[in-house]
Amino acid sequence: MNPKKHKPNILNFTSKALAHFKHMVSKQGKENKIRLGVKKMGCNGFSYFFEFVNRPNKSDQKLFIENLQFLIPTDSVEIIKGSQVDFAIEGLNQGVRFMNPNANAVCGCGESFTVMGEDESTDTAVKKK
Repeated sequence: MNPKKHKPNILNFTSKALAHFKHMVSKQGKENKIRLGVKKMGCNGFSYFFEFVNRPNKSDQKLFIENLQFLIPTDSVEIIKGSQVDFAIEGLNQGVRFMNPNANAVCGCGESFTVMGEDESTDTAVKKK
């Protein structure tokens, strides 16, 4: 990994997550970049997402890690900043997981959580994918 191109204050990736994304990108063709962020949806307000794309949006922040290009939408940066991205296999279930230090409460289904913004008086929720 090139430390000059990796910005760990935005996202950190485990070796399992990087191996998973490398494998998935190899099957994508022209969509060889990974956009990763949060969208408003889910039972508590937001949901993590990732998708394979062929070009960045002008406002995306770019992370280059081990020959992978991750694109982070500007409006997702503060919510996921400092998160660790992992890939886990547990029994028959497998998937990308986010360990987000900004999360301060997890809902009962285990899929969504809340994040308190510094300038907000209400909770903002994020749902895991």
